[in-house]
Amino acid sequence: MEPKNILVVGAGSGIGRSLLEKLNTIPEYFPIGISRRGVPLEKDLEKGTNYLCDLGDKDQILKFTSSLLQFWKEIHAIYFASGDGLFLKIEDLEWEDLQKHLTLNLSAPILLTSKLLPSMKKGSLLCYISSTAGKQGFPESSPYCASKHGLAGFAKAIREEVKDRGIRVTTVYAGAIDTPIWDGREGFKREDMIPASDAAIFLESLYSLPASFNQDEILFLPPKGVL
Repeated sequence: MEPKNILVVGAGSGIGRSLLEKLNTIPEYFPIGISRRGVPLEKDLEKGTNYLCDLGDKDQILKFTSSLLQFWKEIHAIYFASGDGLFLKIEDLEWEDLQKHLTLNLSAPILLTSKLLPSMKKGSLLCYISSTAGKQGFPESSPYCASKHGLAGFAKAIREEVKDRGIRVTTVYAGAIDTPIWDGREGFKREDMIPASDAAIFLESLYSLPASFNQDEILFLPPKGVL
C-alpha cells in the first residue's frame, strides 16, 4: 500500500511541529511540513521533514506548491496549523501589521487550498485549525478574531464546494494550547493549557477515523474551558 501523503502547514513550531512529529511516527503516513523555519526543498522529499516556505510570501507559496505537485500526484490530508497572534487595542493597530497578520492567518491558507485541492480525492481531509477566537470575541484581539472567524467562514464555503467529491473538511476551534503564541502575554497560566503534543494526538485522529463521516466543526478545550 502506498503511504498517505500529508502536509502540515505551519510545522515550524507549536501545534504544527508537534503534529508533524506525531504523524511521522505512523509507518503508513508520509508527512512533511512547511514553514519559514524549514529547510529548502532541493531534491527528493524526505518523510517528517519541515521544508522552507514563508507563508507570508505569495511567490514562495506558489513556488513550493508547484514543486510539491511534481512529487505528489495525490494529497491525502492537509492540516492548516499556521498563524500568529496580533494582540493590542484597536487604536494601536498599524496597517502594515494588519496586512502581515491577515496574510499569514487567512490569505495563505486560502491560496494553498486553491493550488492543492485539485490533487485531493474522495476520503481526503482538509483540516483548518481556527480558535475559540473564531467563535467569539476577546478584548485586545480584534485582528486575531477577524482572521480566525474568516478562516472558519472559508472552511464552511469549501465544505459546500467539495462535499460531492467526498472530501472531508473539518474546522477545529481550538482553546488554549501551550504554544509560543502565549509568550509574553500576562494573566494566563500555561499549566492550564493543553500541551501541544496532546493536541497532536487528537488532530492525527481526524484523518485516521473512517471516511464515511465528517466532523464538520469541533470545539477543543482544556478542562477549565475558555481561559
